[in-house]
Amino acid sequence: MLDFLQHFHMRKLRNFQFGIWLVLLMGVPVQARVWTELDGVTFEENLANDGDSFHAKRNSSRYLFRLYFVDTPETDMRYPDRVQAQADYFGLTPEQVVKGAKEAAEYVRKLLKDKALTVHTRYSNARGASAMKRYYSMVEVEGRWLSEILIKQGYARVYGMGTELPDGTSQDKYWSRLRKLEKEAKEKHRGLWGLASGKLDLTQLKSGQEIKLPRATPIFHSAPPYQMVGQLPADWTVTLGPVSRPGFRQVRFISPGGANFTGDLQESALK
Repeated sequence: MLDFLQHFHMRKLRNFQFGIWLVLLMGVPVQARVWTELDGVTFEENLANDGDSFHAKRNSSRYLFRLYFVDTPETDMRYPDRVQAQADYFGLTPEQVVKGAKEAAEYVRKLLKDKALTVHTRYSNARGASAMKRYYSMVEVEGRWLSEILIKQGYARVYGMGTELPDGTSQDKYWSRLRKLEKEAKEKHRGLWGLASGKLDLTQLKSGQEIKLPRATPIFHSAPPYQMVGQLPADWTVTLGPVSRPGFRQVRFISPGGANFTGDLQESALK
Protein backbone atom coordinates (compact mmCIF):
# COMPACT_ATOMS: atom_id res chain seq x y z
CA MET A 1 0.00 0.00 0.00
CA LEU A 2 2.84 2.37 0.88
CA ASP A 3 4.55 1.67 -2.45
CA PHE A 4 1.30 2.40 -4.24
CA LEU A 5 0.88 5.75 -2.46
CA GLN A 6 4.49 6.74 -3.20
CA HIS A 7 4.04 5.82 -6.85
CA PHE A 8 0.72 7.74 -6.97
CA HIS A 9 2.26 10.88 -5.45
CA MET A 10 5.31 10.72 -7.73
CA ARG A 11 3.06 10.43 -10.74
CA LYS A 12 1.00 13.45 -9.59
CA LEU A 13 4.23 15.43 -9.08
CA ARG A 14 5.46 14.61 -12.59
CA ASN A 15 2.10 15.58 -14.07
CA PHE A 16 2.14 18.82 -12.09
CA GLN A 17 5.67 19.66 -13.25
CA PHE A 18 4.73 18.85 -16.85
CA GLY A 19 1.67 21.09 -16.52
CA ILE A 20 3.82 23.98 -15.27
CA TRP A 21 6.20 23.62 -18.22
CA LEU A 22 3.27 23.44 -20.63
CA VAL A 23 1.76 26.62 -19.20
CA LEU A 24 5.12 28.37 -19.37
CA LEU A 25 5.66 27.32 -22.95
CA MET A 26 2.16 28.37 -23.95
CA GLY A 27 2.72 31.69 -22.22
CA VAL A 28 5.91 32.47 -24.13
CA PRO A 29 4.91 35.00 -26.78
CA VAL A 30 5.99 34.65 -30.36
CA GLN A 31 7.99 37.86 -29.88
CA ALA A 32 10.37 35.97 -27.57
CA ARG A 33 11.86 34.16 -30.55
CA VAL A 34 15.22 35.56 -31.55
CA TRP A 35 15.65 37.53 -34.77
CA THR A 36 17.28 35.87 -37.76
CA GLU A 37 19.00 38.21 -40.20
CA LEU A 38 18.93 37.15 -43.85
CA ASP A 39 21.24 39.15 -46.08
CA GLY A 40 21.46 39.02 -49.85
CA VAL A 41 17.72 38.46 -50.25
CA THR A 42 16.28 39.25 -53.69
CA PHE A 43 12.73 40.14 -54.69
CA GLU A 44 10.90 37.61 -56.87
CA GLU A 45 8.16 38.51 -59.32
CA ASN A 46 4.85 36.88 -58.44
CA LEU A 47 1.25 37.77 -59.31
CA ALA A 48 0.34 37.40 -55.62
CA ASN A 49 2.80 40.10 -54.50
CA ASP A 50 1.26 43.28 -53.15
CA GLY A 51 2.46 46.27 -51.14
CA ASP A 52 3.06 44.53 -47.81
CA SER A 53 3.75 40.91 -48.89
CA PHE A 54 6.18 39.62 -51.47
CA HIS A 55 8.00 36.51 -52.60
CA ALA A 56 11.77 36.44 -52.26
CA LYS A 57 14.80 34.24 -52.76
CA ARG A 58 18.07 33.72 -50.91
CA ASN A 59 20.51 31.23 -52.36
CA SER A 60 18.39 28.12 -53.01
CA SER A 61 15.69 29.03 -50.47
CA ARG A 62 12.43 30.75 -51.33
CA TYR A 63 10.32 32.82 -48.94
CA LEU A 64 7.07 34.72 -48.63
CA PHE A 65 7.42 37.73 -46.33
CA ARG A 66 4.73 39.92 -44.70
CA LEU A 67 5.69 43.27 -43.17
CA TYR A 68 5.17 44.10 -39.53
CA PHE A 69 3.33 47.32 -38.55
CA VAL A 70 1.74 48.26 -41.88
CA ASP A 71 -1.12 47.30 -44.15
CA THR A 72 -1.44 48.17 -47.81
CA PRO A 73 -4.90 47.79 -49.41
CA GLU A 74 -6.05 44.67 -51.21
CA THR A 75 -5.38 44.59 -54.96
CA ASP A 76 -8.76 42.99 -55.73
CA MET A 77 -12.24 42.60 -54.24
CA ARG A 78 -11.92 39.02 -52.93
CA TYR A 79 -12.31 40.31 -49.37
CA PRO A 80 -14.93 43.07 -49.66
CA ASP A 81 -15.20 43.74 -45.90
CA ARG A 82 -11.44 44.25 -45.65
CA VAL A 83 -11.40 46.47 -48.74
CA GLN A 84 -14.22 48.56 -47.30
CA ALA A 85 -12.35 49.02 -44.01
CA GLN A 86 -9.24 50.12 -45.93
CA ALA A 87 -11.29 52.48 -48.10
CA ASP A 88 -12.89 54.04 -45.02
CA TYR A 89 -9.47 54.56 -43.45
CA PHE A 90 -8.18 56.58 -46.42
CA GLY A 91 -11.52 58.21 -47.25
CA LEU A 92 -11.81 56.46 -50.62
CA THR A 93 -14.31 54.29 -52.44
CA PRO A 94 -13.52 50.55 -52.64
CA GLU A 95 -12.75 50.97 -56.35
CA GLN A 96 -10.33 53.80 -55.63
CA VAL A 97 -8.56 51.95 -52.84
CA VAL A 98 -8.03 48.89 -55.06
CA LYS A 99 -6.55 51.17 -57.73
CA GLY A 100 -4.28 52.68 -55.07
CA ALA A 101 -3.31 49.21 -53.90
CA LYS A 102 -2.07 48.35 -57.38
CA GLU A 103 0.00 51.54 -57.41
CA ALA A 104 1.46 50.54 -54.04
CA ALA A 105 2.34 47.05 -55.30
CA GLU A 106 4.03 48.51 -58.37
CA TYR A 107 5.92 51.01 -56.23
CA VAL A 108 7.26 48.19 -54.04
CA ARG A 109 8.15 46.09 -57.08
CA LYS A 110 10.23 48.89 -58.59
CA LEU A 111 11.79 49.75 -55.23
CA LEU A 112 12.90 46.21 -54.39
CA LYS A 113 13.69 44.81 -57.82
CA ASP A 114 17.39 44.15 -58.50
CA LYS A 115 18.42 45.16 -54.97
CA ALA A 116 20.13 43.09 -52.29
CA LEU A 117 17.76 43.21 -49.33
CA THR A 118 18.29 42.44 -45.67
CA VAL A 119 15.33 40.72 -44.05
CA HIS A 120 14.92 40.26 -40.29
CA THR A 121 12.44 37.59 -39.26
CA ARG A 122 11.45 35.47 -36.28
CA TYR A 123 9.67 33.03 -38.60
CA SER A 124 6.36 33.96 -37.00
CA ASN A 125 3.47 32.71 -39.12
CA ALA A 126 1.61 35.58 -40.81
CA ARG A 127 -0.88 33.16 -42.38
CA GLY A 128 -2.61 34.29 -45.57
CA ALA A 129 -4.33 32.75 -48.58
CA SER A 130 -1.17 31.26 -50.08
CA ALA A 131 -0.31 27.60 -49.62
CA MET A 132 3.25 28.80 -48.97
CA LYS A 133 4.00 29.73 -45.37
CA ARG A 134 4.27 33.48 -44.88
CA TYR A 135 6.56 35.04 -42.27
CA TYR A 136 6.29 38.38 -40.49
CA SER A 137 9.42 40.41 -41.22
CA MET A 138 11.22 43.72 -41.02
CA VAL A 139 12.77 44.50 -44.40
CA GLU A 140 15.73 46.82 -44.94
CA VAL A 141 16.10 48.60 -48.27
CA GLU A 142 19.39 50.48 -48.57
CA GLY A 143 19.46 51.16 -44.84
CA ARG A 144 15.77 52.10 -44.50
CA TRP A 145 12.84 50.07 -43.18
CA LEU A 146 10.35 49.30 -45.94
CA SER A 147 7.48 49.83 -43.48
CA GLU A 148 8.56 53.46 -42.96
CA ILE A 149 8.97 54.06 -46.68
CA LEU A 150 5.44 52.85 -47.42
CA ILE A 151 3.89 55.00 -44.68
CA LYS A 152 5.90 58.06 -45.72
CA GLN A 153 4.83 57.67 -49.34
CA GLY A 154 1.16 57.28 -48.39
CA TYR A 155 0.83 53.74 -49.70
CA ALA A 156 0.03 52.00 -46.40
CA ARG A 157 -1.82 52.51 -43.15
CA VAL A 158 -0.35 52.08 -39.68
CA TYR A 159 -2.02 48.81 -38.79
CA GLY A 160 -1.25 45.19 -38.03
CA MET A 161 1.20 43.13 -36.01
CA GLY A 162 3.89 44.98 -34.05
CA THR A 163 7.13 43.85 -32.45
CA GLU A 164 10.28 45.09 -30.80
CA LEU A 165 12.64 45.95 -33.63
CA PRO A 166 15.88 44.06 -34.32
CA ASP A 167 17.85 47.10 -33.09
CA GLY A 168 15.99 47.03 -29.76
CA THR A 169 13.54 49.87 -30.49
CA SER A 170 10.32 49.23 -28.57
CA GLN A 171 7.17 48.67 -30.60
CA ASP A 172 5.43 51.54 -28.77
CA LYS A 173 8.17 53.92 -29.91
CA TYR A 174 8.01 52.61 -33.45
CA TRP A 175 4.19 52.82 -33.61
CA SER A 176 4.57 56.48 -32.58
CA ARG A 177 7.19 57.12 -35.27
CA LEU A 178 4.99 55.58 -37.96
CA ARG A 179 1.96 57.63 -36.91
CA LYS A 180 4.01 60.82 -37.24
CA LEU A 181 5.10 59.79 -40.74
CA GLU A 182 1.49 58.96 -41.61
CA LYS A 183 0.33 62.38 -40.43
CA GLU A 184 2.96 64.01 -42.64
CA ALA A 185 1.95 61.89 -45.65
CA LYS A 186 -1.69 62.86 -45.17
CA GLU A 187 -0.87 66.57 -44.85
CA LYS A 188 1.29 66.46 -47.99
CA HIS A 189 -1.35 64.48 -49.96
CA ARG A 190 0.98 61.61 -50.79
CA GLY A 191 -0.13 58.34 -52.31
CA LEU A 192 -3.62 57.25 -51.32
CA TRP A 193 -4.06 60.36 -49.19
CA GLY A 194 -3.65 62.48 -52.31
CA LEU A 195 -6.13 60.29 -54.14
CA ALA A 196 -8.62 60.94 -51.35
CA SER A 197 -8.06 64.72 -51.15
CA GLY A 198 -7.90 65.27 -54.89
CA LYS A 199 -4.58 67.06 -54.39
CA LEU A 200 -1.14 66.00 -55.50
CA ASP A 201 2.28 65.89 -53.93
CA LEU A 202 4.37 67.33 -56.76
CA THR A 203 7.41 65.33 -55.67
CA GLN A 204 5.52 62.12 -56.53
CA LEU A 205 4.55 63.03 -60.09
CA LYS A 206 5.74 60.53 -62.69
CA SER A 207 5.57 60.14 -66.45
CA GLY A 208 2.58 58.12 -67.66
CA GLN A 209 0.45 59.10 -64.67
CA GLU A 210 -3.12 60.15 -65.54
CA ILE A 211 -4.57 62.99 -63.49
CA LYS A 212 -7.61 65.24 -63.54
CA LEU A 213 -6.83 68.94 -63.50
CA PRO A 214 -7.99 70.56 -60.24
CA ARG A 215 -8.87 73.84 -61.98
CA ALA A 216 -8.89 75.52 -65.39
CA THR A 217 -5.26 75.28 -66.52
CA PRO A 218 -3.29 77.19 -69.21
CA ILE A 219 -1.41 75.08 -71.78
CA PHE A 220 1.80 76.29 -73.43
CA HIS A 221 3.85 75.28 -76.47
CA SER A 222 6.67 72.88 -75.60
CA ALA A 223 9.19 74.78 -77.74
CA PRO A 224 10.44 78.37 -77.50
CA PRO A 225 9.01 80.94 -77.17
CA TYR A 226 6.63 78.77 -75.06
CA GLN A 227 3.52 80.73 -75.94
CA MET A 228 0.19 79.96 -74.31
CA VAL A 229 -2.03 78.08 -76.76
CA GLY A 230 -5.21 77.65 -74.74
CA GLN A 231 -6.76 76.53 -71.52
CA LEU A 232 -8.13 73.19 -70.38
CA PRO A 233 -11.20 73.12 -68.11
CA ALA A 234 -11.20 71.76 -64.55
CA ASP A 235 -11.48 67.96 -64.25
CA TRP A 236 -9.93 67.48 -67.71
CA THR A 237 -7.81 64.31 -67.85
CA VAL A 238 -4.19 64.61 -68.96
CA THR A 239 -1.30 62.15 -69.08
CA LEU A 240 1.91 63.43 -67.56
CA GLY A 241 5.14 63.41 -69.52
CA PRO A 242 8.68 64.40 -68.47
CA VAL A 243 9.73 67.70 -66.92
CA SER A 244 10.27 69.97 -69.92
CA ARG A 245 11.86 72.96 -68.14
CA PRO A 246 12.04 74.19 -64.55
CA GLY A 247 8.51 74.38 -63.12
CA PHE A 248 6.86 72.94 -66.25
CA ARG A 249 5.87 69.46 -67.30
CA GLN A 250 4.87 68.03 -70.66
CA VAL A 251 1.36 66.58 -70.88
CA ARG A 252 -0.65 64.66 -73.47
CA PHE A 253 -4.40 64.97 -73.80
CA ILE A 254 -7.35 65.07 -76.14
CA SER A 255 -8.25 68.69 -76.71
CA PRO A 256 -11.84 69.97 -76.30
CA GLY A 257 -11.93 69.96 -80.12
CA GLY A 258 -11.19 66.20 -80.18
CA ALA A 259 -7.55 66.35 -81.36
CA ASN A 260 -4.59 64.62 -79.72
CA PHE A 261 -2.30 67.31 -78.35
CA THR A 262 0.99 67.63 -76.47
CA GLY A 263 1.90 70.75 -74.56
CA ASP A 264 3.33 72.08 -71.31
CA LEU A 265 1.65 73.12 -68.08
CA GLN A 266 2.95 74.64 -64.89
CA GLU A 267 3.36 72.03 -62.17
CA SER A 268 2.07 74.53 -59.60
CA ALA A 269 -1.32 74.38 -61.38
CA LEU A 270 -1.66 70.78 -60.21
CA LYS A 271 -1.70 71.64 -56.50
